[in-house]
Amino acid sequence: MSGILKILPCFHTGGVEQSTLLIVNYMAEKGLKTFVASSGGILEKKLHPNVGHITLPLDSKNPIKIICNAIKLKKIIFQHNIKVIHVGSRAPAWSAYLAAKITGIGFVTTYHGAYGQNCLKWYYNRVMALGRPVVVASKYMEEHVAKFYPKTKCLVIPSGIDTDFFTNNEEIEEESKKLKLSWKLPNDGKVVLLLGRFTRIKGHEFLLRSMACFKTQKAPLVVFVGDSKNTKLINELKLKADQINVRLLVYEDVADIRPFYNAANVVIVPTTKPEAFGRVTVEAMSMGKIVIGNNLGASSEIINDSTWIFNSSSIESLANIIKAALELSPQQAKAIGQKNRERAVALYSVSKLVEGHLHIYNSFL
Repeated sequence: MSGILKILPCFHTGGVEQSTLLIVNYMAEKGLKTFVASSGGILEKKLHPNVGHITLPLDSKNPIKIICNAIKLKKIIFQHNIKVIHVGSRAPAWSAYLAAKITGIGFVTTYHGAYGQNCLKWYYNRVMALGRPVVVASKYMEEHVAKFYPKTKCLVIPSGIDTDFFTNNEEIEEESKKLKLSWKLPNDGKVVLLLGRFTRIKGHEFLLRSMACFKTQKAPLVVFVGDSKNTKLINELKLKADQINVRLLVYEDVADIRPFYNAANVVIVPTTKPEAFGRVTVEAMSMGKIVIGNNLGASSEIINDSTWIFNSSSIESLANIIKAALELSPQQAKAIGQKNRERAVALYSVSKLVEGHLHIYNSFL
């Protein structure tokens, strides 16, 4: 049986890895021969039993290792009768491109990020535009790729999520109640949530600065949920919150984020750099939440309502929109959340993601 090989630098918990996990597990359930090659990670444990994982140092940018990986991938292609190789990151993409050229199999890329550009980076990034086809997660990314590589033909396939998972149930309601009790909120207390890796581009500090625009007695509780890797930034954010008198709670390495979504009145996505898609945005919408994003990247495309889009260069713009969201009645907030849930299910469910990829793979198989 012919097979499909998905390639990643590593297999941890980022958006690219989560999308890959959804796709390969679904294909395995349908009986397709599927493999993932990466340097490894915690998501290996969640792979379907029929998905093979091949461990290679694909997270390396060392030119020698890139060539060595290409040679190893060539052997894997012949060993497992691989007909299409699909990659979503630049360093392993060069290895995969060389291996695909040598063996004559299909080479597909997903152009995941709005990478920085200069003369050297233009060439380094170029491999992501050599896929046939080049998959992008949004119209924004289609325009971005066309700007730097005009002859590239892109196929827009939004990065879907499991909307059946990201929904409320009694267990999640109970867990969110426990969270709120532990937060000791006043009766009319509001919660603003930012979920994402603790890195400066996610806009944690920008959100804190916007909170300074609130009167202390009416300021919402700010909750950050992310990883535990960047302790320096986490400590800086806590100090900044103290300095501007913002109540901040930080949670690291949370196993199930759904109770946090459920407990929040509004979810903020204040990234300082354009995002190709925005998984948190879609997850929060699927959970029936009001989501506020900025005018960078794909946020406005996903949210599709200018009411909840702020000017990325204006702290006051974000503060004003947060205030407007928190002043809504429970009925109004619920109606907006329900509309968001319907949009997420219709456009960004895992079935849409998988259908798009299966169409590509079947053309090779």
